[in-house]
Amino acid sequence: MKKFHDLLSESKSNCKELIESEKSNTKKMLEKYIKESSNNKYSLDDLYITNAIMCARQGELYRGNNIDLKMSTLNCSEHLSNQIEIIKPKVILTLGYYPLMSLFRIFNFKIGKTLKETIIELPEIMVSNYVIIPLYRPVAQIKKEEKLKQYKRIWKYIDLKTQKNSEEGVKIMCYNI
Repeated sequence: MKKFHDLLSESKSNCKELIESEKSNTKKMLEKYIKESSNNKYSLDDLYITNAIMCARQGELYRGNNIDLKMSTLNCSEHLSNQIEIIKPKVILTLGYYPLMSLFRIFNFKIGKTLKETIIELPEIMVSNYVIIPLYRPVAQIKKEEKLKQYKRIWKYIDLKTQKNSEEGVKIMCYNI
């Protein structure tokens, strides 16, 4: 696996193309659900996306079986808390159960024993000045209609008629593994 900086041209003119070619199926599906649920008014470019694992990667390669997802996510919750404080999003999306557990650790709200249980019982969680919407990972083996139903909850809190880049700043923060 080549490193990103090995592929980057000296002038860095191919940076955007490299990033686009690196998009995983998760990002491609997330883009699809964000666009479809917002009637094509929003895309990934309108979200602040952060990774749940900010402090546990080992080795020189970005990907690999080199981490304990649960422990790494929970160990990084302090960094996530700092990002939330800086970004001040209206809505926080969690892709999967571990990011939800990390927010639970920060804000101490109720969650179910599983992601499915949480989505059924607590599809929208109000804490502090934020709405947390737990989501299935976009590539999860869940019916599309079920996933879209949860993604559409986002737009109850975000006015689709307003300008995307208003003075309010980032409106949606997506927390992903």
